[in-house]
Amino acid sequence: MNQEPIFIMGAHKSGTSLLRNLFDGHSELFVIPIEAHFFKHNGYWIDYGIRRKFPNTISESEIIENYMNWIKYVNTLSDQYADSDTKGFWSFEKFTEEIRRYSDYMSLKTSIENYIHAMYHSLTSKKLANNLRVIEKSVENAEFANILKKIYPNAKFIHIIRNPYSNIVSIRKFKSKNGYPNLRPIIQSLYNNYYYLEKNQVTLDKDYLVVKYEDLVMKPEQKIKQIVEFTGISDEEITYVPTVKGENWEGNSTTNVKFKGLSSEGLSRWTSEIEPTEVNLVNKLFKYTLNRYGYRTIENKSMLKFARGENPKTYIANRILFKYL
Repeated sequence: MNQEPIFIMGAHKSGTSLLRNLFDGHSELFVIPIEAHFFKHNGYWIDYGIRRKFPNTISESEIIENYMNWIKYVNTLSDQYADSDTKGFWSFEKFTEEIRRYSDYMSLKTSIENYIHAMYHSLTSKKLANNLRVIEKSVENAEFANILKKIYPNAKFIHIIRNPYSNIVSIRKFKSKNGYPNLRPIIQSLYNNYYYLEKNQVTLDKDYLVVKYEDLVMKPEQKIKQIVEFTGISDEEITYVPTVKGENWEGNSTTNVKFKGLSSEGLSRWTSEIEPTEVNLVNKLFKYTLNRYGYRTIENKSMLKFARGENPKTYIANRILFKYL
């Protein structure tokens, strides 16, 4: 496998899928169309709130089974809000055949590369060429960036960040299938994301690029050229149109609006949707992030009223969360 992969990181609903899908179809890249979750499948401790997982001792056969179960799942999942809808894209038979053909899953690097080769074969029926660079994004990637850099010294990292007020609203809507949710895992996820956003910039320096979602959709030509220059890939027209395996990507927005291309439309929608508890939590925990990345702080609001769709149990939990934090 090519030893100069590109890893995309960022919180849920921050623009990571959009950024990844802008690379889809590029002649120099293999863009993995799903979150591969390398570390989860290999038994690592994941702190990211929404995908939190405690570590466990894992065997080679269990790692292989984890990979197979995940591909089987994404090949049958149809969810407009999911990271990417790849239902029916995969040949599970070819994936299984390829993943079982390899060995040495107890080495993280080898395990990851076996997994990538099997995914490519499943999608294309071909062998992954050494000249193709791999792009992968998973929401928990930020906390493992230094491990990935150790494995791949020539890797590049792109961390996309979105206005924390807008981001918390979007994640909350994503998690609101059964009414207004408990905000604890959402806040933990954002905290994890912003913590590693700062830490990784210090340790990875010139190989770590931070992109604001707002800049990407408002100044796409400028930001995409910056990304192209940073990654060292050629500037191709395809990078301005998000696709998944060559098919137009309609987005995974919680607004149910089909994605037609890079647009700043809807950037301020959150201002009419944000709840007082969300405003106060962002102000309490992420004031530094707001200031550092040039987002305007809005004033705290009274949290006495119920949020839309919030039941008494969740109301209490979310107010206790604020006091606890």
